[in-house]
Amino acid sequence: MAAHIPTLFMVIMALSATLAIAVGIAARTQLREGMAYWALGLLAHTIAYLLFALRGQVSDWLSVVLGNVLLSCVFALFAEGVFQFQKRRSPRWLLWSPVVLVAILFSALLPWYLARVVVGALIFIFQSLVVVVAVLQKRRETVGAGQYFLVTGFLVLIAMMLLQGVGVVLHREEIKSVLTAHWVPSLVFLMSSLCTVVVSLGLILMAKERVEERNRSLAMRDELTGLINRRSLLEALAQQLAMARRHGQPLALLMVDIDYFKQVNDLHGHLSGDKVLKAVAQAIARRTRAQDLPGRLGGEEFLVILPNTTAQGAVQLAEILRQGVGTTEFQSTSGKSIAITISIGVCEQGQLLAPQCDDMISAADQALYLAKQNGRNRVEVFSP
Repeated sequence: MAAHIPTLFMVIMALSATLAIAVGIAARTQLREGMAYWALGLLAHTIAYLLFALRGQVSDWLSVVLGNVLLSCVFALFAEGVFQFQKRRSPRWLLWSPVVLVAILFSALLPWYLARVVVGALIFIFQSLVVVVAVLQKRRETVGAGQYFLVTGFLVLIAMMLLQGVGVVLHREEIKSVLTAHWVPSLVFLMSSLCTVVVSLGLILMAKERVEERNRSLAMRDELTGLINRRSLLEALAQQLAMARRHGQPLALLMVDIDYFKQVNDLHGHLSGDKVLKAVAQAIARRTRAQDLPGRLGGEEFLVILPNTTAQGAVQLAEILRQGVGTTEFQSTSGKSIAITISIGVCEQGQLLAPQCDDMISAADQALYLAKQNGRNRVEVFSP
């Protein structure tokens, strides 16, 4: 069963133009996520099929050569978008040399339809594989299912180009032009229109899922320091406390406070204070273990949740943090050296009777107050 090829071209053009507008609108807010490249790719796809539909009405240099060059540009632009989305530098020689090759070969093979179909299929399959490999290389770092829509669309497209190449060779006496009503080009162009939708859906989903993941991360993390925020700390503490009770394991807390932090703001300015907060947060994060959960409680106070840790182990880690911060060189925004120390209060679950989250935080806070009273730049353990 053969479809009317010009009608299929009109369907593909309408789909591509609509999707180009949709992705282009989204790209206005996500320019650094690859969507601008993808919108341009869909626009090039629309123009390419417009030129194909005008076969016989315009010069073959436009309909055949320029049309296929634009189609090759579609693959290159999609690949550029994928690399930008992944925050990788694109291998532009690899992405754009096939475009130049299409221009040269299609110009040379202009009188021979069969040769153009085979050569075009091979080049476009190569370009599709570049996109698929680029996506799969970073699949573990990419959240969501959008990437698999993208890969599926390109794999189906590869199958269709193989079908087109083999089908035209096997039916070369029947298929003389791209506009020939035959089941092979009909199926190829029908599936190409579906692939356009699937690939575009994958691209949009990838961008949407990244934004959602970023929003989730922002909701959980302190914007200034990058550590988990107060809300996430309290949720994590409740979970760890329940787990410690269930398994009969110890659980400890460190309440960390930057000594004389107000003087940093007063003498060096709030921007320097922010710089110190970030640096102290990094110093704490670097020295805690993989299972520990450091976070910013608020202001210049930090809380570190220590699963399966006794008071003695917590004190040892607290001393490592205290000494590490004390020996770190901090600088103001003007480059002046700032001496920073921290005081730490330690509390362990076993020191309290059936403690709740608030009880443990209060106990660690009392120990911190004692460290402040005793001269700062020290570690104190809660005493019931």
